[in-house]
Amino acid sequence: MIKIKIFILFFFATVVCFSQQSTQYSQFMMNEYGLNPAFAGSGKGLYIMVGRRTQWRGFALAPETNFASVTKVFGKKGYRYYWHGIGAYVEQDKFGIFSNKAAYGSYAIHLKLSSKHFLSFGIAAGIKSVAVTNTIFNADDPALSEAKPKVLLPDFIPGLYLYSTKMSIGLSVRNLYKNTLNQGGKQIGTGGRLLPTAVFTASKKFKSSGYDFVFVPGINVQSNFIGIPSSQFNFMTYYRQRVGVGVTYRMHDAICAMIQIRILKNVVVGFAYDYTISKFSSANANSTEFMMGMTPVMSSEGYEAPGGAADCPKFDFDF
Repeated sequence: MIKIKIFILFFFATVVCFSQQSTQYSQFMMNEYGLNPAFAGSGKGLYIMVGRRTQWRGFALAPETNFASVTKVFGKKGYRYYWHGIGAYVEQDKFGIFSNKAAYGSYAIHLKLSSKHFLSFGIAAGIKSVAVTNTIFNADDPALSEAKPKVLLPDFIPGLYLYSTKMSIGLSVRNLYKNTLNQGGKQIGTGGRLLPTAVFTASKKFKSSGYDFVFVPGINVQSNFIGIPSSQFNFMTYYRQRVGVGVTYRMHDAICAMIQIRILKNVVVGFAYDYTISKFSSANANSTEFMMGMTPVMSSEGYEAPGGAADCPKFDFDF
């Protein structure tokens, strides 16, 4: 019986491993920096984002992701042709018996293409660990009591970001530098590797005639070049830059309902609930996602607001 349980668990972990090599978020337009380092510096001043995603609640050892990021713009005040953005990003991702942790620092340069359009080039560099947890191990069972390995891998993520106040298009690639899961004498799996993955995002803003409503459709596509791309389609409606509601459709997987609320002048809180439409729905394998973004201090670039902070960029709809 225990062999059957182990087989099922490893099968589930393998399926998740191939689908979760690059994390996905229902509110991907709220966490653009987590997908593309070229986003850093496209807003105003200092910006902090934290979030947590819990997937497939009906399964044991289901995926859980936590992240935090900070970005800062430099040289934008009085700029002519370019300015700079820096950032830092940390993420912890658990799925099945695997546990991944990653930390990155990034730099981006933003170029002025016209009075309303800009192009940025970004690069994130850091380190990530891939480990097998001891969740299923049993000290009384010799086959399950052995400590499992952990490997540390350097990682680089290049990205491009074309944007204006009305649209954005981004492209980044993950797992470029070293994707084999071995380090010295340590190895996870037989020939285990992380696949290079391209991440594409695009969005467009439309305003109502009275400017009370802003509509933002968006798309997120991730491809590892050997399988069927994972696609998400998002549509948000914002009312008077205070409340946003929307829906995301993840192809053949889930339908997600979202709400985002701006608190005070400089804090946005977002919540998403994913209703699974795949065969996993029989196990009530739904997901929840929480994000919070803020500009906590007065900007040094001339974007001071009466409340002592820049407007939160997620509700910055200056057309």
